[in-house]
Amino acid sequence: MIFLKKHYNKLLNYFFFMIFIILNFILMLYHEPWRDEIHAWTMAEFLSIKDLFIVSRFDGHPVLWHLILMPFTKLHFPIITLNIISYLIVCVSAWIFIFKTKFNIFFKYIVLFTIPFTYVYSVISRNYCLILLFLMIIGIFYNKRYSHPIIYSLLICLLIYTHSLSWGIVAGLTITFYVYELLLYLFKGKRDLNIKPICIGFALIILNTIFVVLQLYGSTNPNFFTSDLSYNTLLINMFIIIFYMLIISFIIIKLSCKDNLKEYLIMFSGFLFQIIVYTFFYSFILFQRFVLIFVVYLFFIMILSKTNIKKAYLNLFCVLYIIFIIISGVLNLFYTHIELDIKRPYSSAQEMANFINKNLSHEDTILIDSSIICQTIEPYLEHSHLYDIVYNDYLENIKYMANIDTNIYDILNNSNKYDGYYIIISNYNNYHLNQKLIYRTSRSLTDESYSLYYIENKE
Repeated sequence: MIFLKKHYNKLLNYFFFMIFIILNFILMLYHEPWRDEIHAWTMAEFLSIKDLFIVSRFDGHPVLWHLILMPFTKLHFPIITLNIISYLIVCVSAWIFIFKTKFNIFFKYIVLFTIPFTYVYSVISRNYCLILLFLMIIGIFYNKRYSHPIIYSLLICLLIYTHSLSWGIVAGLTITFYVYELLLYLFKGKRDLNIKPICIGFALIILNTIFVVLQLYGSTNPNFFTSDLSYNTLLINMFIIIFYMLIISFIIIKLSCKDNLKEYLIMFSGFLFQIIVYTFFYSFILFQRFVLIFVVYLFFIMILSKTNIKKAYLNLFCVLYIIFIIISGVLNLFYTHIELDIKRPYSSAQEMANFINKNLSHEDTILIDSSIICQTIEPYLEHSHLYDIVYNDYLENIKYMANIDTNIYDILNNSNKYDGYYIIISNYNNYHLNQKLIYRTSRSLTDESYSLYYIENKE
């Protein structure tokens, strides 16, 4: 009977995993990458590895995601490759979660078809999918950290290079293992553990953390270190959810077993750092960033499952995970995003590129500003002749692709050298040029549109 039950569960796992693969593949085919997705692709295509490390200071992200994309961009793979990569990464993450964890099968299937595995990281191609992957790997490797501390540290180092929002988890994992064991060795006389590989692993994490922080320090984003929370309903909602997650989790752990406080500290440090970044760092809370709180909590449950916590308490944490997703209202946003993505283009970049490919000569130079919004069009063009009027060079020659706030209208009106050229203006700049309007795209899911003008001779 036990054999038959295991065989039945395995077949169920394969069945639902295949549905997951097919569903996300279909959603991926409907999704049109937008500017934040394509900007990473453009950087990987036009920059060398050396320049990539330099430019990441302006971009604000570590380079691992770009390095993964780079071989495909250099070999001129089609833009759909971008989404296939994130799709495959999340499929691997989902496979680990389904086949390598011992949670209740109903919990697995519910999570598999909601956040974080479906759509948000598998279809929308950003570096967040790497956080999910490495947390899944670290989660199943957690109990081997004492026997393989170097491998464990290398996994943590890779996590450092995914996104700054993962650094809180990095801190928690480092403190509860490396720092903890070193303190026991130095002050408690614990000598039953080979301390040398632990010291090496700890040094690797510290050195890579310092390197990444120095690499990214000094973001040029104008909103760097602002604390204006007036826009942020999501932020307030996130604070409330995290607060309840922490308090309820702490109470359950105290009731269950005090030895699990290490795992609680890992989750606590992850949430604390997210709050700091969301409050003071340079960027807005996108939906992908917001739902990272559920990735952290799922990782917390995974590493708890590797401890001596009672099964009843572990099941309670699984139930709480589902409850937190429901009461947060995030499922409504989740399904709304999917529905709109299927019905409407996510971006209008492809629409503009299609018009240019059909109606303009391959030799025509098209002016753009330095905004990543206009760079989004480039991968869809049959022949790229995008000329950046801020940097005074063609897009493929520009090394520092920062998003500079420049008044395009002033540039065009103070110079006659652009007479006779086409120019693309995005709706975000909202400039109404006194020039001939050639084409304007329709609105998209991201409320994005482009206008193509022809700059006539002023004389």
